[in-house]
Amino acid sequence: MMPDPVHDQNAARIQAQRAVPFAPAARRTLCVFGAEVELALLPHRSSRPDRPGARSAFGKDRGMAIVEAEASWRDNGLALTGNKFPFARAQTVLWSERPLREPDEAFLEAALSWTDAIGGSLLVNSIGAAASIARAHAHHTDEAMPFLGQLGEEPLDADWLPRIDGVTFAKKNAPFWLLCVRGAAQARAQAIAALQMGRLTAAVNLVAMRGETFVYPRTCETPAPHFPYPLGAAEIWGRWCYVEERAFAAATSADLEQALIAAGCAI
Repeated sequence: MMPDPVHDQNAARIQAQRAVPFAPAARRTLCVFGAEVELALLPHRSSRPDRPGARSAFGKDRGMAIVEAEASWRDNGLALTGNKFPFARAQTVLWSERPLREPDEAFLEAALSWTDAIGGSLLVNSIGAAASIARAHAHHTDEAMPFLGQLGEEPLDADWLPRIDGVTFAKKNAPFWLLCVRGAAQARAQAIAALQMGRLTAAVNLVAMRGETFVYPRTCETPAPHFPYPLGAAEIWGRWCYVEERAFAAATSADLEQALIAAGCAI
């Protein structure tokens, strides 16, 4: 069973009561590799516990503690909560109740199927790519940013790509690896799980919208000085999250392009 807060009125009501509104202190737009991105000033996110750059080597499994305290829906090894530090509108978090560090094929299929059914965007960070909690989880929002759709692309064929019926691959036109996987949720989940088994980097970000999933393998977490914070799926999606006004105001298109190059994998 998939989580369905749209039709489960009780889950939606409970989640709405607990939701923290997305309320940036300021916003601005820039053009990055010819596509539009948004910069959002979100000072409240500086108070996240165990945030990247301020975390120790080991910690408790806060993911399950959050689920136990805040879940509005739980079934079949999945749970749904809100997000106390939102970077998007109507943001919820889908959790694995199974002890997974990164999403496996079953979790990906559930999350992608849910997103395809209700719309919006799904964002996944791994530890080392902006996640502050090690347990597998995915952020959902009803927003869809234009950045990834505006980037040009070309078909991709390589001997390391998984051969999955109903799936096509493309490479976005950028000086780093940014793959687009297209197909039905089940086939995409199978393909992405196979890609993760062949991934030779420690970290990765995933973004899913409209039957597409984008895969951005990582080489570093914080691409300073170009972007002074851990770069995550939100930035790949097209929303750059700042917690300090000075850095927010000073950022340029060239800074963000160099941040993506520095954090990603050269082609």
